[in-house]
Amino acid sequence: MRKQWSLSGTWTFTTDPKDQGERNYWYEQKKGLPEGREVPVPHIWQRDGGELVNYYGTAWYARTFQVHEFDRSKRLFLHFDAVDYLTRVWVNGSYVGEREGGFTPFEFDITDCLNEGTEQTVTVRVYDPQDNADIPIGKQGSWYTRVSGIWQDVYLEERPAIYVEQIKVTPDIDRSAVSVRYRLSAAAAARQVVHFSVKHHLGDGAAVAAGQAEAGAAEGAFELEIPNAVLWDTENPHLYELELTLDSGNGRTDAKTEIFGMRKVEHKDGMILLNGKPLYIRGALDQAFYPDTIYTAPSDAYIQREIELAKQMGFNLLRKHIKIELPRYLYWADRMGMLIWAEAPNYVKWTKRSMLRFRHDLFGMVDRDYNRPSIIIWSIYNEEWGLEWDLANDPEKQRHVAEMYDELKACDPTRLICDNSGWTHVKTDINDHHRYFVCPDQLEAWERDLDEFVVGRPDRNFVDGYPSNGEPIVVSEFGVWGLPSMQKLKEHYGAQEPWWFINQGEESHQEDYKKPVTAAVNFSRFGLDRVFGSFEELAAASQKRMFRAVKSIIEEMRKRPVVAGYVVTEFTDIEWETNGWLDYLRNPKEGFERLKDFNGATAVMADNVNRNLWSGESQAWDVVISNNDMKSFEGSVEWRIEGTDLSGAVPVKLDGRLHLVLEQAIRFTAPAVAEPGFYKLRLELLEGGRRLAINEEELTVSPAAAGNAGGTAVTLYQMPQSLADAMALRGFKVKAGLDQNAVILTDCLDQDVLNHVYEGGQVVFLAEQGEQLEHRGQFTFRHLPEGESWPRASSFNFVDPAWFGGIPLQPEMGWEADALIPNYVVPFSDYKIAGGRRVIPLFGNPQLGESSEIVSGYFQGWIGQVGGSMIRKSHGQGSILLVTWRLMDHYGSHPIATQVLNKLVQQQAELLERAVSTADSIGE
Repeated sequence: MRKQWSLSGTWTFTTDPKDQGERNYWYEQKKGLPEGREVPVPHIWQRDGGELVNYYGTAWYARTFQVHEFDRSKRLFLHFDAVDYLTRVWVNGSYVGEREGGFTPFEFDITDCLNEGTEQTVTVRVYDPQDNADIPIGKQGSWYTRVSGIWQDVYLEERPAIYVEQIKVTPDIDRSAVSVRYRLSAAAAARQVVHFSVKHHLGDGAAVAAGQAEAGAAEGAFELEIPNAVLWDTENPHLYELELTLDSGNGRTDAKTEIFGMRKVEHKDGMILLNGKPLYIRGALDQAFYPDTIYTAPSDAYIQREIELAKQMGFNLLRKHIKIELPRYLYWADRMGMLIWAEAPNYVKWTKRSMLRFRHDLFGMVDRDYNRPSIIIWSIYNEEWGLEWDLANDPEKQRHVAEMYDELKACDPTRLICDNSGWTHVKTDINDHHRYFVCPDQLEAWERDLDEFVVGRPDRNFVDGYPSNGEPIVVSEFGVWGLPSMQKLKEHYGAQEPWWFINQGEESHQEDYKKPVTAAVNFSRFGLDRVFGSFEELAAASQKRMFRAVKSIIEEMRKRPVVAGYVVTEFTDIEWETNGWLDYLRNPKEGFERLKDFNGATAVMADNVNRNLWSGESQAWDVVISNNDMKSFEGSVEWRIEGTDLSGAVPVKLDGRLHLVLEQAIRFTAPAVAEPGFYKLRLELLEGGRRLAINEEELTVSPAAAGNAGGTAVTLYQMPQSLADAMALRGFKVKAGLDQNAVILTDCLDQDVLNHVYEGGQVVFLAEQGEQLEHRGQFTFRHLPEGESWPRASSFNFVDPAWFGGIPLQPEMGWEADALIPNYVVPFSDYKIAGGRRVIPLFGNPQLGESSEIVSGYFQGWIGQVGGSMIRKSHGQGSILLVTWRLMDHYGSHPIATQVLNKLVQQQAELLERAVSTADSIGE
């Protein structure tokens, strides 16, 4: 009934750096804006590149439009879906209004500004301030590229004098009915009637329910029964349409339609319930940035493909992170059955004005998206952003958060509310945590964190005086980086480096590892080219590490049924941040086809696995089944170790339980093998020959002979006798004293050892205790965080397998190095540590890296924060092979630790032999 005309498309655009446009009446110029050029709207001026990437301040838009089809007995509204940030609008030179805010829609009645002809002119001034700390911004301009301009759609709409302004539909699945509240633009005239009808969205058009009521006041409400209502859920996202029309007695004057779904969200006994059934969240953080259009999805087809990919990866929810999502995206989430966790963009500075602006956006989001069945959670704050990170100590802010929860709950009691996502809670429906660990490096620390904090102490995640009340526990942020293909990125951007290779974030995001340009310098500078050959090979290895890590992290949560779900960081890469399961171009990363193995509704997992075995070792491992959909089935778990004759099967009967443990279901003796190698444990959950789930675990098996040293002479200097005895058992000739004919193995680099090396000795310096060692020569160490750490989640440990011929090692250091990955490195790059009251900047030593042979190392992100974990450095006539891998306590019991330490000693022994041979040849 309402006519609409799109104004998206070509506009004229110009910047106004001196803010002179209003003073010079640019809104009155019929010839167009000075120095204007054509741009497509929606338009974000930063996407135009060049100086506009970092342009702040004022810009202008203008265009003409026709009104020859407009019924001048009605009203004409100019509608903007969103403009960032402060907007002033003129039509035909007449000022029509101003709007502050960058994320929610607004409109103006422009009827009285129209001229008598058919062609009209609209002019828009947009101001986006550089000093934006007390306006809601989210991550645009703070972490990633800034967003400014008319960044969503614009249209004209014809309406009668009295029209339907808003409809809110509240489903009640228990009564198979809906409660409807509506608002008119003004009180209705006498005898005006409201007609309402419900039909299936995209159905045959037949009404499934209908009725009418007299319209008196400007606001009204009614209830409507929907017989045999079809419920909305992720598997069957059924939608209805409610149409509300006004009838003046002489015919219908206005109509408005809203799409809704019949569904119910609640929490009970530590679980989230959808339509009364437990819902296990398998989510991904989605910041909804795009490689070309920045903040606007390129098309509906693009959105649909994203949601399809998310479902293929096993996700049932996307957490739209501190951004009010596009209406079109939410429509497709409704239609395709993707759950949404929505949250308003944060401000930075705690002021009364910033809080008012934030409230406007938060409640504007809820008001706009109230009818969306896909949205099941609202977040108020994220990690105290805007609360200045002192919620636990500030009673005023605690009261503010509790009041915001109460007010939002009163506004929308149909959804769950998270007060302060990931950090300290005050009043919330979800006890969620943000916990960043990386595996294999921190597996034990992650298990402890889950058992002793996340699951074991729910009250610890609340402000003192605000206890936990059994809310569902969700780990709503965690993740690991996986570098993307540089080649694909450059091809996409026309063989050029994109603007965001120079990090567009603020000062706290200017560390070297957050800058893609760093990789080009450090790849060859610190020996990565020797290990990986090319950056593309490194990127593939980085993605393998990412896959391996998130698999383990997710499986540990799924092994603990009290955890009600998780949200991984993140769905896609965004500019420099590369922890997406898809890269920034939406290409699947390495292992994409296997993500559903551990991220699907049903997962079968091995537990208590010893991944590195000596031949002949007996093993008994558990099998855990995670059954998120709580389906009943009867079948079997079949397992086999590929490349061997080992296999087995155990019967399974699952009577709708969420979780089942089959204790010691996998039993075997590690096979005799001729040489060390990689193997895979393969698990399948079957029902009547139909595969319900599949999984794999990486293993190594080594023959006992692989741990023998072959008579190499070694002196253990000030080392435990137990290690000397263990090495003697492995065939080393253990000597006493600083013998020039034996390799020195020590964790004490005192002056006697240094003098020995200077005279031609060869040392393996076991520096796994790093800066705790009293005698460590001139080497400095960086202690890597052993607990929860966002920066360490971006890390990558590498080793040159060619140095260890015959030992099963992967260049990206996988489960074969599980317990051996170091907690200390020798820093080549500058880095920072947290002090008591301030961050402490510390220097690295790049010259040491450049002058040493780097056998194994560490970096973060884009090859920043580089350090060495095995380096060979010459000293006088000899050399020191410094090693921070954790080898000592695992020697003998861990096959890889044993073989690696043996090899290190043998490598240094070869240098001794060469020195002797050289001396003999000179003597001759």
